[in-house]
Amino acid sequence: MGTLDPLRRQLTQQNQRALAKMHLGDSAQIRQEISLIQNWLGSDVSAGRSGTSNITIEQALSIFFERKQLQGVRQIRLVCYGCTQSFGQLSVRVIENRDYFSRLLTQVARYQKRKRALRKFYRGLLNSYFSYNPYSLTISLTGRENWARLRQFLADHLALIKGGASPDWLNILQANPNLLQENPGEPYIHFALQGDWMPFNTIRERLEIPSESWLVREMVLSPIQAVVAMPDEEFKHALSSILLLLHTHPLYLNEGLSLVLDRYHKCKNNQYNHILTEFTIGQWGNPWLAENRQQWPCRPASKAMLAHWLKRYLLGEFFTRLCGEETARSRRLQFWTLYSEDLTGLYFAHSATLFESTDKALFKFRQMAKGLLAKLGEDRTDIQICILQFSHFHVVEFNTEATPAYFYDTRLGTPPFYFGKGWVEIGALNVAKIRLGATISSQSQALSHQDSEQRWEERFARTLGASETAIQALCRQYHCHYEDARHRTGLQWIHLGDTVLPFYAEAVLTGWGFAREGNSRRYCCRG
Repeated sequence: MGTLDPLRRQLTQQNQRALAKMHLGDSAQIRQEISLIQNWLGSDVSAGRSGTSNITIEQALSIFFERKQLQGVRQIRLVCYGCTQSFGQLSVRVIENRDYFSRLLTQVARYQKRKRALRKFYRGLLNSYFSYNPYSLTISLTGRENWARLRQFLADHLALIKGGASPDWLNILQANPNLLQENPGEPYIHFALQGDWMPFNTIRERLEIPSESWLVREMVLSPIQAVVAMPDEEFKHALSSILLLLHTHPLYLNEGLSLVLDRYHKCKNNQYNHILTEFTIGQWGNPWLAENRQQWPCRPASKAMLAHWLKRYLLGEFFTRLCGEETARSRRLQFWTLYSEDLTGLYFAHSATLFESTDKALFKFRQMAKGLLAKLGEDRTDIQICILQFSHFHVVEFNTEATPAYFYDTRLGTPPFYFGKGWVEIGALNVAKIRLGATISSQSQALSHQDSEQRWEERFARTLGASETAIQALCRQYHCHYEDARHRTGLQWIHLGDTVLPFYAEAVLTGWGFAREGNSRRYCCRG
C-alpha cells in the first residue's frame, strides 16, 4: 500500500487544482466537453438518450438519397450502419443500388489517413456485412454482388485500422481474418464436430453477431457439408454430432437436416436408423399426413425412406409391445413387414390406459404416432387396434391374435370407423362382439389367424395379392433372388440359393401364386 500513497496524493492535488478553476453554476465548460465528446463519437448524445437512433439513421439515408452525397463523419457513419436497412416507401437499400453503394465506399476510402474516423465507418460496415443475408431468395443480384464487394473492401482495409489501443471487436477480427474470406466457417469445423462451440460463441459475442446472421448459418452448415462429403461409414459415425448441432441451432435445421437425409438415402446400406428417425419425426411430424407436407423440404426419395422407417417402427411396436408378442415369434409382424412399403396410411385406436401410461417406450410410441392415434372409451381397457391402409384395402388388426383381422375393400365404399364415440364398428356390431367374429358389414371380410388346411399367411397373401415391393422385401429378408421374366416367358422366379424358408414365408409365396418346382431351389409363378 505504501507505493500507492504518492500516486493517491498526486491525484488529489490535481483534482483540487481542477476544481479551483471551475466556477460553480457556470455550465459553459461542461457544454464544451459534451460538444467535444459528440464530435469524437460522431453521434448525437441526446438522441441516444431519447432512443431516436433509428430515426437518425433514416434521416441520414434520406439526405443521402436526396443529395447523392455524404458530408461529415457523422452522416457517413450512420449510413455505414444503415446501408442494409430498408428505407422509404419503396423500401430501397443502399447496398442494393450500385451507384449509391459505390459512392459510400468511395467516401469511406477517402478517410484512410484518419484512423479514428475510418474505424467508426469500418465498424458500421462490418455490422452491415454480418446482418445482410446474401443467401436469401428475396435478395437481388445487385445486392449479392455489392455484399461481395463489401467483404473485399473490409478485407482490404483491415490493416489500415490496426495499431494503437484496439477495441475488442477489432482484436477478434484480426485474430480471425477468415471471417472476411470465402468459407469463413471452415476453421471451426473440427470444433463443431466435437461439440465445442466456445471459439465461435466468443466471436459472436465480441462482434455482436445476431443468431439470424448468415455467418451463423455458415458455421452450422459448414460442418454438415463436410460430413455429408465423407464416405458412408464416417458419415454415419458423425451423424449424432450433426443432429446435436441442428438441435442447438433450430433456425437452420430444415436446410441442414435435408442435407443429412438426402446423404443418408445415398448410402449403400441405408437401413433403418432409429436416431435419425426419431429426430426427424420430432421436428417435421408424420411424413404422410397432409398437414405436415409443407414441413418436409427434403427430396421425395428421402421422405419416402423416412416414411417407410416410421411404418416399420410403428408396426413393430404394435405387434410386439402392444400385443405382448416376442419379435422373433410374431408371425403377424413378419407378414405385415413384407407389405410395409405398400402402406398408404397407418392408424391406431387405443385405450385410455395406453394414453395415460408413463412407460418410456409407450410415451415414445405416442410421440412417433402423433396424428395417427384415436382414443377408445374409458371402459375399453383391453382393446388396441391397428388400421393398415392400402390402395384397395383397409385392414384392421387387434392386439390379440385370436381376434380375426377385418379386410375392407375400399372399392365398395368407405369403411365405417367411429373412434370418437367410444366404440368401433369394424365388421362387428361393437367392441364387445369383435372377438366373437360377428360380422355384419357387407364391406368387411373377417380372416382368422388360425391355421387350418392352409396357413393363415396364405389366405392373407392371396387376398392382398403380390406387389413387386412385397416380393423384393421377402427376398431381402430371407436372402433370395427375384427374377421377373414375364416380358420373355410370362414367368416370375424366386431363387432360394442356400436359404431355407420358414413355413410362414412359404405360405406367403403360395398365396401369391408361386409353386416350388419339385425338389429344386426355386419357386415359379406364371403371369
